[in-house]
Amino acid sequence: GYMHDVFELKAEQFDHVIKMGRTHLQDAVPIRLGQEFKAYSRVLERDMKRIQQSRQHLYEVNMGATAVGTGLNADPEYIEAVVKHLAAISELPLIGAEDLVDATQNTDAYTEVSAALKVCMMNMSKIANDLRLMASGPRVGLAEIMLPARQPGSSIMPGKV
Repeated sequence: GYMHDVFELKAEQFDHVIKMGRTHLQDAVPIRLGQEFKAYSRVLERDMKRIQQSRQHLYEVNMGATAVGTGLNADPEYIEAVVKHLAAISELPLIGAEDLVDATQNTDAYTEVSAALKVCMMNMSKIANDLRLMASGPRVGLAEIMLPARQPGSSIMPGKV
């Protein structure tokens, strides 16, 4: 993804910059800024893999399962044709669920995707907070990095962008 690629570039670009490392917001030991950016790219890489892996279960559809998953009164040839048609028009690798009762009554595939997305968002929130803290200032904050201004700041607080 784009953020992953940018952090990879920034890891190389800023690998020579030494800054204070922190644990629980307290000064710890020196670290290279490139190492921090590399860690961000690595966690995003894991997040992307986790999301991709969890998506695979969403391609199993319970088409033709009828009310409780038994397929009662559903023609197996019709079910197969519908799944193939849905795969063709959606351009997704849809397949009929191996066990229609299981696919009808259980929602673990959706929970798995939700969990993968939640982990990713928590990691992105942590990255955003780290960047916000490192960019705090410019007068009395850490001011370890300068993020490019994207909009005008406050008229009564000139340091705020």
